[in-house]
Amino acid sequence: MNITTPILTTLTLALVAAGPAAAGLDDNLPKPGDARYAVPAGKVEHSVTVTEITGSKAVPRHTRHELWLSRNRARSVVTDMKSGKVTAETVITRKETRTFSAETGRVTVRKSSRASTPFNSSLFEAAVQRAYVEQGITKVTGETTVRGRRALVVENVPGKWVSDRSDGKTVAVIDAETDALYARTSTLPDGAFTQKETYQTQVLQGASAHVRFAMGKHKGAKVQRISG
Repeated sequence: MNITTPILTTLTLALVAAGPAAAGLDDNLPKPGDARYAVPAGKVEHSVTVTEITGSKAVPRHTRHELWLSRNRARSVVTDMKSGKVTAETVITRKETRTFSAETGRVTVRKSSRASTPFNSSLFEAAVQRAYVEQGITKVTGETTVRGRRALVVENVPGKWVSDRSDGKTVAVIDAETDALYARTSTLPDGAFTQKETYQTQVLQGASAHVRFAMGKHKGAKVQRISG
């Protein structure tokens, strides 16, 4: 198998039968707040996750999640791939959190002296994928190539993998050297549910990267301010 489609054009969102559920139940797995997996000081991690959900028992969805993440700031933009419209946007700094919802037509501004980001870095995700293989939660079932790099195909191991459904199957593609997550597909039997995710991440440097933390304009949205 040779994956040639650019990941950018094809961060996890939540999976019904995916790894984050397993990660939260095992004390031996990496912890999200571990400083070892934080974005390096002075740098910004830019990632794009495209998620497509289909199936007879699923609510169809096709979204693009773009995330800019530093040690203490974040900007998240979710776009509906069918309409091309932004459905949600969040900007987090040390002093405030701004959240836009297209559903409510509102921008909520919450002031805080201790705002923190709920997003995980790609370093954390890679550490989780590595731990899954080392602890036998997933197993290597094959190899492939992603953008000229050797990659491993890994699959969940029944009995070791913890998820909402014991009959679910999750297959991921990770870099053979760095364990970076390239793609993940989770399925339930009989076509009931399929979630496909693809990932691409790059590290930005310099002051210009921080410009990306400004929230976009949302015409007509009402602003609600809340004290932290």
